[in-house]
Amino acid sequence: MANRYEQIADDIRRLIAAGTWPPGEQIPAESELSTRYHVSTPTLRMSLDLLQSEGLIEKRHGIGNFVRTPGERVVYAGDRRLVGGAATVGGPVAHDITEVEADVRLAVLLGVRVGSPVTEYVFVGHQGDSPRSLACVYVPRAVAPAGVPEADGSPWGDGVRALLTAEGAAVTGTAERFIARFPTAEEAYALNISTRMPVLAVERTSMDAEHRVVEGAFLVLPGDRVEVLFTTRPATSREETETAG
Repeated sequence: MANRYEQIADDIRRLIAAGTWPPGEQIPAESELSTRYHVSTPTLRMSLDLLQSEGLIEKRHGIGNFVRTPGERVVYAGDRRLVGGAATVGGPVAHDITEVEADVRLAVLLGVRVGSPVTEYVFVGHQGDSPRSLACVYVPRAVAPAGVPEADGSPWGDGVRALLTAEGAAVTGTAERFIARFPTAEEAYALNISTRMPVLAVERTSMDAEHRVVEGAFLVLPGDRVEVLFTTRPATSREETETAG
């Protein structure tokens, strides 16, 4: 038998499907719903958390819960700068720049010592008013000084690569690792999703012509809307010769 909170979620799901609360509309307050279903607020919140994890509703901090408006899928094309693929979230991109010291995770990602100075660039891509992607890009200060990336509309930090090119550290190769997991509390807050909604996490490492790591990045995308495209870069004449040999 379903738990009470699951039964409530079923009923709210039915009301949304029936159009009682159309996309974009705020659903009744938690206190009102608790009274309607004769349950405590914690039980009601379990129902709402379940619906949020399914992508049916979204919580707007300090305002309330809303039926989520279907949006375009988040498209991520790996190694975009090299293959010319498209990557977009379809809305404005906010960014922030901070000077940090490499912890163990960053030291491993970037191949630097713990405590080394690193520039952190954080990009949050939006669809309308809703955040849809989070990209944290890191550049060792030994590679390039901190700079302000050009507002190119990319949610993945492509502007940082332009800064690296200007400093003589152009990206010539990229390795990416994909993991499906649940978001951290900080990631869930930034993306306005539940910690129970799976995300696609991408760990990206970029190298220059000398095989030096010049950029590392952690990307997080909500799992219910993400699409990953893989494109093969055409071989150059030199690569074709080496392969033939």
